[in-house]
Amino acid sequence: MNRIEEPEEVLEYFLKTCMEATGADSGSIMLYDEEEQVLVTRVAIGLNKDAGGMRLRLGEGVTGWVARHVRPRLIDDTRTADDYVRIREDLLAEVAVPLINSDRMIGVLSLDSMQVGAFSKDDVTLLEIVSNLSATIFVKIADNRTLRMRDRFHRVLLEISRILPRSLSLQEFFEEVMTTTQKAFRIHRSTLFVYDRQEGLLKIVASVGSHTEDSLQVTYAPGEGITGTAFQNRQAVFIPSARSEPEFLNRMKVVNDNLDLGFFCCPIFSNQEVVGVFSIFTHKQELDPKELLEFLQILGSMISQAFAIQSLIEEETRPFVVENIRLRQELSRKYQFGNLIGRSELMQELFEKIRIIAESRSSVLLTGESGTGKELFASAIHYNSPRKDMPFIKINCAAIPENLLESELFGHKKGSFTGANADKKGKFEIADGGTIFLDEIGEMDLGLQAKLLRVLQEKEIEPVGGRSRKVDIRVIAATNANLEQLIEERRFRADLFYRLNVIQLTIPPLRERHEDILILVHHFVARYAKENSKKIEGITPQVIRLLETYDWPGNVRELENMVERAVVLSRSSTIDIDDFSEVLAHIQVSGKEKMLDLAPARKEPAATAAAESGSLEANLLPGADLDDLDGRAYDFVIGEVERRLIQYAMKRTRYTKTKAAKYLGINRNTLDKRIRELNIDY
Repeated sequence: MNRIEEPEEVLEYFLKTCMEATGADSGSIMLYDEEEQVLVTRVAIGLNKDAGGMRLRLGEGVTGWVARHVRPRLIDDTRTADDYVRIREDLLAEVAVPLINSDRMIGVLSLDSMQVGAFSKDDVTLLEIVSNLSATIFVKIADNRTLRMRDRFHRVLLEISRILPRSLSLQEFFEEVMTTTQKAFRIHRSTLFVYDRQEGLLKIVASVGSHTEDSLQVTYAPGEGITGTAFQNRQAVFIPSARSEPEFLNRMKVVNDNLDLGFFCCPIFSNQEVVGVFSIFTHKQELDPKELLEFLQILGSMISQAFAIQSLIEEETRPFVVENIRLRQELSRKYQFGNLIGRSELMQELFEKIRIIAESRSSVLLTGESGTGKELFASAIHYNSPRKDMPFIKINCAAIPENLLESELFGHKKGSFTGANADKKGKFEIADGGTIFLDEIGEMDLGLQAKLLRVLQEKEIEPVGGRSRKVDIRVIAATNANLEQLIEERRFRADLFYRLNVIQLTIPPLRERHEDILILVHHFVARYAKENSKKIEGITPQVIRLLETYDWPGNVRELENMVERAVVLSRSSTIDIDDFSEVLAHIQVSGKEKMLDLAPARKEPAATAAAESGSLEANLLPGADLDDLDGRAYDFVIGEVERRLIQYAMKRTRYTKTKAAKYLGINRNTLDKRIRELNIDY
């Protein structure tokens, strides 16, 4: 018996040996529960299945009598004993002896026989000696088992305490904790319920162990079943046998006729308020149920702590999350194709190409003069692609010194070079899953071009001093240089050019799309008037004619800067030609002043003033040269009239589309369609 390590095995071996020594047909060992003052069957052989859960009060039956008087009792014929508790009708003799350890009664051994007078006094003497010895061994093994269990508890709690600081997600924490606990103890399944205030139900947010999709949809109302009762009463509950508990609802279909499990349910608190419960199903344990309950209550307090931490984090980060969502929505709106400014045929063709390529994963090369808005188009491609919720990283290759650009793009490991005091993630790693925009790609060093080629070919980056790793990135590059000429000069790799040049988009200069100048000016005036808190009601027609005559070597960037300067320096509510003195001086120097009619029109108020003030009596086409509209004069004039009319209606109804459509006498869907077709930015 000293070789046995489990208390239950000691009792079972002891009972079996005593039955063999005395020739008994059946037997049981009942241990005394001091707290409830009852005898509970721990081992039974040869009796019916009901005997396994049998409980006797002190003095009840022969076994209860032996426990109360702490001395053995021999019954030669059970039919003559009035206090005999009959479990089987064919049992006719019984002998029972107390189990004593250090003068303390810990239980009773009972043996039964189907023969009258089957046991002798010598059997009683033998059983007394062996019982006392076995009781001592049992207590020693039970104490050792308790120490082992407590050591296991401590090790599991230590591991959980290490998990808590590194996990900010309640779901991840619960799954990691219960996986660790499941390895240490015989846990079948564990589930975390959180109370939904709006619906008034406990809902599953995490589960570890075998489960089905239907079982994860199970809910409980407060007070409903064992789970709802633990939540409502704010107390932990442990049921040794879920199958025999009438209040156990078994909604998850875990317990069945072939599988009986213990069930534990513990409330989770946050600032003294019950916010949920966690429950576990346990197989038959070798540890005491009270010890398990104590451990699981400690576990419940840790889960409560994790819940409180997550609540604090959510409280602190909520403003940032809201701001992040707002910024993403703003960026998405900003780079919608309908908001990119340009009504010329060149720009409309460009927009159509962008709509097609945005959905692809191919690399894009944007070419064009400086100031044409290549970065704006790169942003539009990203924010209208399936990657729009992932990072969009922009880097100017010409703005970073060559010796730092490699580290900036690919990152580095600590100690890889002088000054590398810590690991650093490169832009490619940060952009993993999203898009990276490489502006001024023609300025990149040839050595870095080789590493970039590897990214495009192998989808792999290699940090300085580190190991390579896979990345999923879409590359959009831009340049105002002639890359083919740079290839001839051996300043740019031909293989990289062909990799980048899968799709090439050339952004036209502003001098090739004068039709866009008017709407660009209106856009910039509105923006900078708002930013500088100035009231600008319009622009004179002479200004538009002046700006449309200028060549704009700096393209849209130059136009934007000119308009911003004019808005800031303007002393009246209308921007006049004097506010563009630099443009006027440049045109006069170049001899183009003869092309301009700068005399004020007698009855031609400013275009913007007409639109902004709501007056429809003004000339709708200031500054337009009808002679240049050969073959498309009708479409241009009608489109411009319709555009101004829709803008007037939108402002008149405070930008309510339904009211604007009613005012115009058209359907709401028709209004939406015309706004899209005319590219109206209201």
